[in-house]
Amino acid sequence: MPGRILLVVLLLLGAVGAVAQPVAVARSLAVEATAEGARVRLGLGRAPAGEVTRFHLTSPERLVVDIAGARADRREAPGTGPVRAARVAQFDAQTVRLVVEGAGPLRLAGARFVPGPSGSTVLELDVAATDAAAFAAAVRQGRATLALARPEPGPLAEIAALLDGSAGPPATPAAVPAEAVRRAARRPVVVLDPGHGGRDVGAISVTGGHEKDVTLAVARAAARVLERSGRVEVRLTRSDDRFLTLGERVALARAWGASLFISIHADSAPNPEARGASVYTLSETASDREAARLAAKENRADAIAGRDLSAVDGEAQGVLIDLALRDSMNASADFAQALQQRMEPMGIRFRSQFHRFAGFRVLRNLGVPAVLLECGYLSNAEDSAFLFSREGQRLLGEGIARAAEAWLTGS
Repeated sequence: MPGRILLVVLLLLGAVGAVAQPVAVARSLAVEATAEGARVRLGLGRAPAGEVTRFHLTSPERLVVDIAGARADRREAPGTGPVRAARVAQFDAQTVRLVVEGAGPLRLAGARFVPGPSGSTVLELDVAATDAAAFAAAVRQGRATLALARPEPGPLAEIAALLDGSAGPPATPAAVPAEAVRRAARRPVVVLDPGHGGRDVGAISVTGGHEKDVTLAVARAAARVLERSGRVEVRLTRSDDRFLTLGERVALARAWGASLFISIHADSAPNPEARGASVYTLSETASDREAARLAAKENRADAIAGRDLSAVDGEAQGVLIDLALRDSMNASADFAQALQQRMEPMGIRFRSQFHRFAGFRVLRNLGVPAVLLECGYLSNAEDSAFLFSREGQRLLGEGIARAAEAWLTGS
């Protein structure tokens, strides 16, 4: 009898162990723009213990990633750039399937697990556009295993597992050291906002080029530098030629938890001799007539595509700026100085009065340091040639990236 009781106990313990087997739970899905295309981020309570594989499908072009040892409710996310949309759902009892639908042929440019908030894990997939021949070759290759290093469980991983219900309670409660909490926090997030886009071409160069193309090229150049360094996270409000309202740009920055917002533009002036970069920050009153003119021009951007949304965000119109906003305005002014001090030695020409301020809608309601950088004047032949050159765009992008990284990390 004692032996039989022992056997029953062991079987019950085995069953409990099977039920309590840690499982990765998909909690969030998002698609974000990057300099090279798009990044799909699948938030998991913990890193999956099973294999992660990928393959490609046609009609339409899709990248499929299967995650063993996971579970998920169905989630969908709109795409950007080469990604039309993404969705995740339970494929079978043990497998979660993530489907990335392309706007055309697409390729997996990179994959990794990274630490997420509160001790969780995020599966990041970098996706880029490719040609039909390369996509067809990937389809023929079939299923392949992704060699992904699992992040070391941090001090908050146990708490994340409890929130998911994917693990039982810890054996003994323990306080999480404050320093461990700080280490688990996300890296600072820099949001780069390439001005204009789509049918809103922005200023037109003396050579016929468009501001929207310069701003996107400079933002991509800055993003590449920041991504290579890896010390901060970087997001682009647009990674292709599309129109976004000013409110949409602000909403994206707030949704991403921006630590710093940089709106990138190129100016045009009646005087063809005017040249040099300027940095604008938010203020209730304009610093001068030129700042007021520029703010009025940029604030009309929503009407370009036939959608004048100036009345939608009433909170942003004609309201006295509160003390919290004043704090972010002061920090924005500090960053404006840091931007000029970092970029000018690199050969970026600034105007003598480089820091101006006015009531830019795209800088309102962010609650974080925010600047609008005018990289130069497209109405000036020398500035325009520099702005449309690959070297000029590289220098501007590197200067923006180095200034943002140094300012946010204190290095």
